[in-house]
Amino acid sequence: MLTFATSVIERRVPITATFTTHPYEAGWAGEAVFFVQVEGDHPDLSVQAQISPDGLHWVNRGDPRKIAADEEIAAIELTNFGGWLRLAFTGATEQQPATVLVHIALKG
Repeated sequence: MLTFATSVIERRVPITATFTTHPYEAGWAGEAVFFVQVEGDHPDLSVQAQISPDGLHWVNRGDPRKIAADEEIAAIELTNFGGWLRLAFTGATEQQPATVLVHIALKG
């Protein structure tokens, strides 16, 4: 039987510049899915998955996921990622902010 866990990483966080989520330790899991929900009007966003061996030093994993201004939710899947996970957002500004809710679902 597989182990499953889901957590809220960020809850309705206003983004006005480059932003990274809180790191999440997931070394026990073999699969991860980030669910990114964007509330209300927002600019086009770029979301990059990042992995880390220690939660301090980060490297990009895979291609960035684009969330268009007319999209409300996106899923970013990862496998073979090591110990720590987070997301990096770009595209929001003071003039065009975004509010995001990020969940992570893990299976191992």
